[in-house]
Amino acid sequence: MIPRIALTLLAIVLVAGGIAALKHKQDAARLTRTTGGPPPATVTATRVEQTPWVQRIEEVGDLKAIDDVNIASEVPGTVAEINFESGAPVTAGQVLVRLDATQENAQLDALRAELKLANLELDRITKLRRTPAFSQALLDKAQSQMASLAAQVERQAALVRRKTLRAPFDGILSIRQVSLGTIVAPGHPMVRLQSLDPIYADFSVSERHRGQLRPGQELEISVAAWPGQVFKGQLMVVSPDVDVRTRALKLRGKLANSNLQLQPGMFATVHLILSGAEPVLTLPRTAISFLAYGESVFTIKESDAGLTAHRQQVTVGRTRDERVEILSGLATQQLVVHTGHLKLREGQPVTIVDGVVMPAGVKDQ
Repeated sequence: MIPRIALTLLAIVLVAGGIAALKHKQDAARLTRTTGGPPPATVTATRVEQTPWVQRIEEVGDLKAIDDVNIASEVPGTVAEINFESGAPVTAGQVLVRLDATQENAQLDALRAELKLANLELDRITKLRRTPAFSQALLDKAQSQMASLAAQVERQAALVRRKTLRAPFDGILSIRQVSLGTIVAPGHPMVRLQSLDPIYADFSVSERHRGQLRPGQELEISVAAWPGQVFKGQLMVVSPDVDVRTRALKLRGKLANSNLQLQPGMFATVHLILSGAEPVLTLPRTAISFLAYGESVFTIKESDAGLTAHRQQVTVGRTRDERVEILSGLATQQLVVHTGHLKLREGQPVTIVDGVVMPAGVKDQ
């Protein structure tokens, strides 16, 4: 039989051989990685574009009617006539509501009769001026009575006129708030009237923009009710005061609204155009990595070994239509990774597919 010590030595030799073989395999794999590197990553690419962008401010605002009033009576009364439909357009001067004025009209007729009698009395006294029966005191009294009655007639006529409510301007009515027979007190709202064409857009901007603001600048407004549609208008008013809490300026613009798509109270996104188009460098938003320590992209460079990706810090500015303004870090037409940058490492080889392919022999910066 083989001595036990020989078996032990044989086992040791086998284990040592296995360990040596494993280490040799690992060294070979490490050597392969060192010489060949990781396999190329598949990415799409795009180029830094010079895009004409207008300088503008984006804010949020509210739409308001040019004229907005609650039609209400100045005097108490009972609704006797309603001459409008809820939501209907009306013109200035159109009769909307009449209150019962039977008693007031009767009093007016009585005063007019008294005025007529006083006028006749004054005529008779005036004709006596050249006779011994003339008295200046009697004439003065008749003239005073005549003037007093004339004033009472005018006051009563004004009261009767206030029993008829008319539209003060062209506009659209809201839902009526009274019915026939409703007893109303002074100031009781009956219906709301709004002038909607044109329409105001009120918004605020930071005080730092004051030097760039002037009436007449173009506005572009969008609302949730009409997605994708842009309404154009002009800046009308720049408030002369600054809000002490927000340090913001209040602005008001005006927009045409002939089709009445815009309504008061709508929430609006307002773009105030400050200047004409200026060239800026832009990239798609998806090409940029927004990290805690700043924004970066992967640029693609070509060498004799092929295409490789290299991280580049950038400074970004405005975002518009899914494109981001590049303030520094890149040059126009520079090639960068569009999609696939999340899996990249510095210096990793890349293969471009379904995107911008850099012409052969052209090396990017």
